[in-house]
Amino acid sequence: MSSPPDRGGQNPARAPAPPDGAAYEPPTRAGYRAGTPFRYSAVTLTLLSVVVSPVALVAFAWLATTTAGFEAAFPFVVFEETAEGFTVAVDGIEFGTVFVVSLVGTVVLHELVHGLAFRSLGFDVSFGVAPRLGAFYTAIFEQFQTRRQLAIAVVAPLVVLTPIGVLLLLVPGPHVPFVWFALVLNTGGAVGDLFVVWRLRGLPPGTLFYDVDAYTSYVYEPE
Repeated sequence: MSSPPDRGGQNPARAPAPPDGAAYEPPTRAGYRAGTPFRYSAVTLTLLSVVVSPVALVAFAWLATTTAGFEAAFPFVVFEETAEGFTVAVDGIEFGTVFVVSLVGTVVLHELVHGLAFRSLGFDVSFGVAPRLGAFYTAIFEQFQTRRQLAIAVVAPLVVLTPIGVLLLLVPGPHVPFVWFALVLNTGGAVGDLFVVWRLRGLPPGTLFYDVDAYTSYVYEPE
């Protein structure tokens, strides 16, 4: 576990109030330039989602079907024979159950792994909901973090939960549809994390990051 980061005398376990626009001045850091806002690109995130989610859907559904069989992987798909051939329908209750259980489980596990990763690095962690983003979050407010620490924490759910889920798919059982659907949701939900890692590649070594609230982060590059 690394040493606790500089918290600047703040209470990092509490999500601070959003900064008041131009009136807010981010903290300074000796040896670093003034903090600049970290921006997410809506276009890039949309493109990532369009590419990543369908690929994950096909890949994990195929794996589940290959190992457990179609009926076990897709219990909500109903085939009925007719005089002309057959019909295909979706059992709404069955599908809704798989979707809701997978969604709730994925959100909890995804954020929990983020939180455990941050805690293992010595940070105080906050969990919450960001209504404007329509998402849950795990954050370390008012604490400086290095580029390496941020990279480890943001990719943790993808690199930890994916192999576990794949191993579970290799064991046939009633859990299969929930697991492959959760894998799809976890992968699709990691596009923002992947964007952060991609942005980190273009920043110089020694760069620090500082989260003010669920919507506002700053990047500090060394002088």
